[in-house]
Amino acid sequence: MAKILVIDDEAEIREYFVRLLTGLGYEVETAGDSSTGLACAAGADVDLIVSDLIMPGKPSGLDLIKVLREKRPDCPLVVISGYPTGERLEACREMGVVDFLTKPFEMPFIVSILSRLLSPESRAKNVEAK
Repeated sequence: MAKILVIDDEAEIREYFVRLLTGLGYEVETAGDSSTGLACAAGADVDLIVSDLIMPGKPSGLDLIKVLREKRPDCPLVVISGYPTGERLEACREMGVVDFLTKPFEMPFIVSILSRLLSPESRAKNVEAK
């Protein structure tokens, strides 16, 4: 079973993802701030990271994405943003973010991202990169 780390400062967002992802058969770990999220991301058993772009604490914003990519270059990273701008999205893509979720969420879109990123073929590529 794939393990997904959800990093978001809003408890409602974390709870939404826990319900959705566990219902789809995934194991879910959550973090409510960037430092806790970074500590959780260091775990080798995380198969996918879903992180809000703007988080309390340090690092936040694009700095958080940069550190997540440094800690886990092998792990797919999906960014959540309520206020996506072309500049932010492009900067995230340049750092290796594989997809974006904008608020409000559309469940079919989330499911399609998960299917693509956590397919057996994708997971095999991620294991090879480790």
